[in-house]
Amino acid sequence: MKHKNILLFMGLAFLITLPAQANLSDLLISEITIIPTEGEFIEIHNKGGNVIDLTDVYLTDATYSYGNTYYYQLVTGGGGGGGYLDFYARFPNGASIAPGAYQTIALNGAVDFNNVYGIDPTYEIADTDINVPDMLEARPGSIDGLNSGLTDLSGEVVVLVYWNGQSDLMQDLDYIVWGDKVEAISKTGVSIDGPDADSTPSSYLNDTDIINQPVISLSSHAIGNSWQRSDMNEGNETKTGGNGINGHDETSEDTNNTFFEASPTPNAAAGNPPAPQIIINEVDAVGLAEFIELKGTANGSTNGVTLVMYDGATDQIYDVYDLTGYQLTGDGYFLIGDASLSPDLVLAANSIQDGPDAVAIYFADASLFNIGDGITTTDIMDALVYDSGQADDAGLLTLMNASQPQINENENANAANQSMARCPSGSGGPLNSSTYQAVNPTPGLLNNLCPIGDYYATVDDTDATTLRNSLHEIIDDHTSFPYSGGTDTWEVLAFADEDPTDPSKVWLIYKNDSYTYFGGGEQDYNREHTWPQSYGFHRDTLGTDNTARTDAHHLMISDKIYNQNRDNKYFNNCTSGCTEMPTTFNQGVGGPGQSNWTNGSVFEVWDFRKGDIARAMFYMDVRYAGDISGEPDLQLTDNAGLINTGDPYMGLLSVLIDWHNQDPVDSYETERNERVYSYQGNRNPFIDHPEWVECIFVAGGQCSTVINDLIFENGFE
Repeated sequence: MKHKNILLFMGLAFLITLPAQANLSDLLISEITIIPTEGEFIEIHNKGGNVIDLTDVYLTDATYSYGNTYYYQLVTGGGGGGGYLDFYARFPNGASIAPGAYQTIALNGAVDFNNVYGIDPTYEIADTDINVPDMLEARPGSIDGLNSGLTDLSGEVVVLVYWNGQSDLMQDLDYIVWGDKVEAISKTGVSIDGPDADSTPSSYLNDTDIINQPVISLSSHAIGNSWQRSDMNEGNETKTGGNGINGHDETSEDTNNTFFEASPTPNAAAGNPPAPQIIINEVDAVGLAEFIELKGTANGSTNGVTLVMYDGATDQIYDVYDLTGYQLTGDGYFLIGDASLSPDLVLAANSIQDGPDAVAIYFADASLFNIGDGITTTDIMDALVYDSGQADDAGLLTLMNASQPQINENENANAANQSMARCPSGSGGPLNSSTYQAVNPTPGLLNNLCPIGDYYATVDDTDATTLRNSLHEIIDDHTSFPYSGGTDTWEVLAFADEDPTDPSKVWLIYKNDSYTYFGGGEQDYNREHTWPQSYGFHRDTLGTDNTARTDAHHLMISDKIYNQNRDNKYFNNCTSGCTEMPTTFNQGVGGPGQSNWTNGSVFEVWDFRKGDIARAMFYMDVRYAGDISGEPDLQLTDNAGLINTGDPYMGLLSVLIDWHNQDPVDSYETERNERVYSYQGNRNPFIDHPEWVECIFVAGGQCSTVINDLIFENGFE
């Protein structure tokens, strides 16, 4: 698998004057395209007012951590490139970039670049056009023609660097990493002796620890798009104590906020970045601790977002808040509210009016909104029109999509203790209010106290058939996410399987350990299909993103070795020839005496997770009935002879029923159900109503619905 790093480096030449050195800090990576191969390019930009000499500027993706190969080793004759589809290149002698200019480096040659974009690049790595200047080898053999490019699979790093050919140390100009960070670089603790006159090594300053280095994206951009820089000031990059040309720490830039994805603009400035995907998720306007909660992409930027409050008495603006310079939490929330809530932005007490009023967010500069201005929908992202028992305000409702309701915080005659929240969290879409309900507040957290309401209203528990069929109609047609790319199963699982005590980690299904979450790709953890995909919905037969394969109600994060050892074995109690797979003591459970067991045929889950796995299997059996094109008819069975690769059977049913009874639903499983529900919009009914397992899966079992069960104990009604 190809791993890439692109470094744009500028070494500090002894012959360069101080003003020239200062100019180098104006050189940035401004755009990257990694797919399709024919269109791969890196673009640089001179944001300053002076010409920059590029003669000693290098560009590389030649880092290979498994081989202990790093770009800074160029000073000793190493540094990689020329193999493993990597390159290490230097700009041509005398090359320069004018003030404000953009220049592109075509990785697959100028001919392919022109075929894709209709223009020539400034330079090419692979020599395909005599009219386009070639990048030079950083050292002999560091470029291998067309075998140079960027990975769109697991991950890569891109760096721009300067080196004068004499000093021990190189100086970073820009650094971009994406994907799994296997190829990310930290020079902390590195000492090296280059070709200078002495034999004394020089030491680099500390870089940002790899675990904390931001990534531009956890996965590839879409085919036909690129990543483009929106912030020429490099966001929240640390400006001192680093290995950059002016002391910046280039490895610290929050590139997830300073770049955006759009159609490529080679040799030209980027277009306007799209509005961030942020919605209003919860509002408490009446309680003693008022707040407005926004929800969006984890760690996403709020740059350019403005919060506006409208007074229903006049239908005019009464307050404006500029959210530029902030970002969402790792769980994707941004809280504006009373100081007692420890919000991201503090509001003075009683800042939010009780209604009828409105709050709205816009992707527009805050200077465009003035107190006393009237209602506007230009550049609006989301809004909520609300009251605490007053009549609807037709003027304010023009902020919303047509026919969307005004929300009453006093719906339950308890406005002082409740908020208005999207149920499930994040549901409904921008400028829609139909999913809001009055609930107990959860500021800055998942809306997990939402009443299910009539979610199960159409359930018919007359007998096993009517219950199965009615549940299937409720839980099918859920929102499905890609297996990888964009908002995908990695994002869903990072939230669903988040460590309850440390949101930077994920809690593993079989091993019971918690691992720091680095995003998708090649990690020590991976995605476990508890119902093996080879039993009915393999990607080779139903496609990579088929609904069953991407369903997070059975897809869980696992230690990759444990997942490998589990393989596609069916679930059963292991009684002979068994190998122990121990658990780690974590979250108050697991450890010695609590193990998974497996042999060549079966896999027995450790006690604390037996019921979780069983109820995931019951869900899959009912959810997938083969009644929709591209979906399998999954069936649980006690006949092990039916459980074969390519066939839609899994088991053993009787054992799963036993596990379900032995390990009842707990608060963690309930919380996970809520978290998956907040993405997919469907629930696992056997977590909400464990009694339905008996009706559907036990021959002659009792069919009934328990009212006082877990969902009511957790605030549902």
